[in-house]
Amino acid sequence: MQKSNAGDLLKKYREGKCLDEEIALLEGWYNQHFPAAPKSLTDMELAEDIFSIIKALDNVGQKRTGYTVLTKIAVAACSLIALSITGILLIDRPENNNTAKLQSQIILPGSNKALLTLANGQIITLTDHPSGKLATQGNAQATQMQNGVLAYQSHGMAAKPAVLNKITTPAGGQYHLILDDGTHAFLNASSSVTFPTSFSKGKRVVEITGEVYFEVAHDLRKPFEVKSMGQTIRVLGTHFDVNAYNNEPSIKTTLLEGSVLITSNGRSNTLKPGQQASVSGNSILVVAADIDQAVGWKNGDFIFNNEDLPTIMRQIARWYNVDIAYKGITNNSKFFGTISRSKKLIDILEALEMNQNVHFKIEGRTIEVMP
Repeated sequence: MQKSNAGDLLKKYREGKCLDEEIALLEGWYNQHFPAAPKSLTDMELAEDIFSIIKALDNVGQKRTGYTVLTKIAVAACSLIALSITGILLIDRPENNNTAKLQSQIILPGSNKALLTLANGQIITLTDHPSGKLATQGNAQATQMQNGVLAYQSHGMAAKPAVLNKITTPAGGQYHLILDDGTHAFLNASSSVTFPTSFSKGKRVVEITGEVYFEVAHDLRKPFEVKSMGQTIRVLGTHFDVNAYNNEPSIKTTLLEGSVLITSNGRSNTLKPGQQASVSGNSILVVAADIDQAVGWKNGDFIFNNEDLPTIMRQIARWYNVDIAYKGITNNSKFFGTISRSKKLIDILEALEMNQNVHFKIEGRTIEVMP
C-alpha cells in the first residue's frame, strides 16, 4: 500500500467512513512494515491508545460519542500508524510554539471513559455520552446509560450460557458498572473488572485489577467473590473498596457495610465495618480504616491523611494520565488535605507546593518533582 493510500484511509478513519475491509487493509500494511512491533497491547495500553485517537479527533471537530473497533490488532495498527507515521493528518492547521507550550501546561482531570471487551473480542468505547443498547449475549443485554453507567440486565431464561465481558478504564478514566444481579461496581482510573454477562447458579465471581468500589446486591443463595492478585474476597451483600494496583505496596480492602472474608496465600480474615485489611506477601494486617480517605476518589476528591509524596504522585499519575520523574527529591514529609479531583493538574500541584517544600515542573505529560 502506498503512503498516499494509507493517508487516504486514515483520513476516512478520522471521518468515521472506514469500512471493515479497509481496516483489514491497514492492519495488513502495518504488520508488513512493522514486523518487529508488538502484536498485542495490554488492556491499559490499548485503552490509552484508543482514547488518544478520540482526543485527537475531537481536537479537529470530529466528535465521537462511542463507537466500535473490531480487533485489538486493528486498533493497535490504526493508532500506531496514525500517531507515529502520518499523525499530521489529524491536525488541520499548525500551532505556533507558544500556543503548543501553553496547552501542554493545561492538563485536565480524568472523566467517564472506558473500553468494553465482549466475549468475541469486539471492543466498544464508552464515553460520557449515552448510546443506548450496546450488545446482547445469551439472555443478557448491555446498555450504556447516562452519566457514565454501563448496565447489564437479563430477560427470561438463558438461550445460551453466560460469557465473560471485561470493562477497562485507562489512566484518566473512571466508570460505573451495574452487573446482572444489581451489584454496582465503580472503577477508578487504570482499572478493570472481568465479569459474566449473567450469573448462573452457585457463586457470583468477578476479577479485578486496579481499584474498584463495590455495592454488592444481597443474595444468600449466591455468594459474591472478588478475585485480585491472588486475593479472594467473599461476601453475601455489602459495600467495600478494593485497591489492588500492581505498583502499590499492598492490596487494601476497606469495608463500609456488612462483612467480608478475605483469603490470600492460605490465610484468611473477616472484616467488620470500619476496618481495612492490607495484604502483602503472606500477611493480612487489619487496622481501623479511614473511610473518607479510602473512598474519596469515588466521591470526587483526593483525600490525603498523612500520605507521603510518592503515594500522592501515584494517584495523580493515574487520574491525570501523566508520568512522574523525581529530580533529587529527598522530601519525606507527610501531606494532609482534601482537593477536588475536578481541578486542573496545575491547581493540584500548586496546592501541594503550598503544603510542603516541594516544587513541580510540567514537561509535556511528565511531571518533574524537585526540592
